[in-house]
Amino acid sequence: MAALLLPLAAARLVPPLSLPPLSLGPPRRAPLPSPPPPANSSAFALDLLKRDLFFYERLCSLLLTAASRLLDTAKRLLSRLLHFPPRVFVVSLQGVVAADDEAARLSLEAFPPHASSPSSSPSPSAARPAPPINLARAEPLLARAFRGPGVRAVCLLINSPGGSPAQSSLIYERLRALRAAHRRVPLLAFVEDSACSGGYYIACAADEIIADPSSVVGSIGVITRGFGYVKAIKKEGLTRRVHAAGAAKGGLDPFLDERRGDLRQQRRLLHEIHANFIAAVRQGRGARLKPEAAAALTHRTLSPPCLPFWSDAPSPRRVRQLVREGAGLFDGTVYSGAVGVEVGLVDKVGEMRTELRRRYGRFVRIEQVEPERIDYSRLLRFLL
Repeated sequence: MAALLLPLAAARLVPPLSLPPLSLGPPRRAPLPSPPPPANSSAFALDLLKRDLFFYERLCSLLLTAASRLLDTAKRLLSRLLHFPPRVFVVSLQGVVAADDEAARLSLEAFPPHASSPSSSPSPSAARPAPPINLARAEPLLARAFRGPGVRAVCLLINSPGGSPAQSSLIYERLRALRAAHRRVPLLAFVEDSACSGGYYIACAADEIIADPSSVVGSIGVITRGFGYVKAIKKEGLTRRVHAAGAAKGGLDPFLDERRGDLRQQRRLLHEIHANFIAAVRQGRGARLKPEAAAALTHRTLSPPCLPFWSDAPSPRRVRQLVREGAGLFDGTVYSGAVGVEVGLVDKVGEMRTELRRRYGRFVRIEQVEPERIDYSRLLRFLL
């Protein structure tokens, strides 16, 4: 009996078998395990760049900008400590000396809007004039040039026929003030085509004036021009009516006859401006002016060609008279650069780059000072 009970007890201890439930759909696949992070650091960095390319692009740009500024700062510090390479800053003064509003008026008179139709193609001869020379445009450039890192000299590259006496005087005085504030920085003036009238006024503020042998310099004088339309309006049957309070008010009206008092007033004004011009030239050039040589040259130029050759040499009395009159220097005479050296208007003849390399060595850095311009499109691309 006991032998029969043992198999039954063993059967009760064995758990019943359970089968998985049957699924009627397609078999399910186990999810793939996530790939482990790459062990290589460069591969990990590339993976991050793929995810956040925009952020890292801006980050790299900021880092490069910061590194560039740090490098520029280090270069400036080394340049100031070692004074190498020597740096010369050039300020270009090209065009007519005039205020911006006056230059705009002259430009409209020379190039009226109705002069050219939209269909016509612009010709090279009808190009717009260069921006004028005035204190508002020149002062920021001059200040940056004198404050430049490692500056050894400041150069004025002048090509001007003259213009406004007031703007010429303002730039002249500003140059003198900058030169006094930076005594160790020489100021050199290089003449290209011309430095006449107001252009030479500005050049006199420099320590030296260097011109090409074929440059035109001088024209130390003051002039005013105009037209009279008295007969023209009479022919048209018109009458000019002017009412003014003050005897000198409304003088030199182009539609009225000239009066002697108005002419005397105009001559007095011209002589006052001319005296200021002469004083500035004498202050800037000093003992380098050669009035006797200029007077002798004027005498030979004005002598009739029929006189014998021994009359070319003026007498000492004649020379003194011409010097008192300012003949050859302060009468508006112009000279070439080579003859300007003989009369003291120019220190020497030469070319800017050749002269600077001769003075400061072949490693000299000649940097043009340009007006500051902000590239707004590039700034927006960086910020957005």
